Amino acid sequence: MSHLKGASIRTVAMDIGKGIDTAYRRIVAELHALPHNNDVTLSYCNPKRFCGFLVVDGKFVAVKGYERKIPFIYGIDYLTHDIPICMLAPSENYQALLQFFTKLKNTGYELLALICDDNESIRMAARAVYPGVIVQLCHVHFLENIRRTLKVRSEETYRAFVEDLEEKIFDLPYLGQANLERHIRWRAPRHYDDPMKIATLQHIFHYSDLLTGYVKAENLFHNGCPKTTNLIESFNKQINGRLKTIQGFQSFQSAERWLSAWILCRRMTPFTDCRGKFRQLNGTYSLEKTRMKKFKLPKLF
Repeated sequence: MSHLKGASIRTVAMDIGKGIDTAYRRIVAELHALPHNNDVTLSYCNPKRFCGFLVVDGKFVAVKGYERKIPFIYGIDYLTHDIPICMLAPSENYQALLQFFTKLKNTGYELLALICDDNESIRMAARAVYPGVIVQLCHVHFLENIRRTLKVRSEETYRAFVEDLEEKIFDLPYLGQANLERHIRWRAPRHYDDPMKIATLQHIFHYSDLLTGYVKAENLFHNGCPKTTNLIESFNKQINGRLKTIQGFQSFQSAERWLSAWILCRRMTPFTDCRGKFRQLNGTYSLEKTRMKKFKLPKLF
């Protein structure tokens, strides 16, 4: 399945010594023969081998028949880097996300902590299916939204203020809700004469529980919950690079089939460049980390 790994249809045609039309038909036939990623999770994975910290995001893709790009929603289990569930949806609304988390629940996955961007629909849907889930907002995206609001990249007015927030709050390796709120209370009187600064501090205070979910998760589960979505962003970059050569899909079904196959291929491809605490994953593939030991995985690629 070299096409999933980056080979163009023309390259596949040259490799098999056939025309482009024949190569295309072969690719379609091979994709049709693959099980859906979610079915592989249901059939072969042991839910207890997932860590329960899920990094969730949506990657928007172009599909014929839709005026705008539509979301491919998936989640990565943090410690195993495995991807139990993925789905294409017409829009990133509450109903679609409710379906996503319901599919996840049906696999037996125990969602302990959700790491995501600031999207209320994701939080509501997750809590509807997993009432006790801890939510952690991505610090990188949250801080970037503050930078954008205060225009710190083009103007100097609030640059020092944001740098202080970044250094004394967001860059701290471990900051619980009470301490975060204490930091905000200490700063508020010093900026009382600037409505933009006060509004920013109030915004952070309002989100204090969602910005410190990783501390609650660590205290409860001792598994090192992340506070950014960096892991899934790296996967999004890989998908972006691959989709540039495809330039959109002809139908919802073909998009769903190809994206599911790409995820499945990633789950069965050994890691090579994991660093830090994930270095031990190198040389292994994520599906091997979560499969039931009594089953041997089928050779799909």
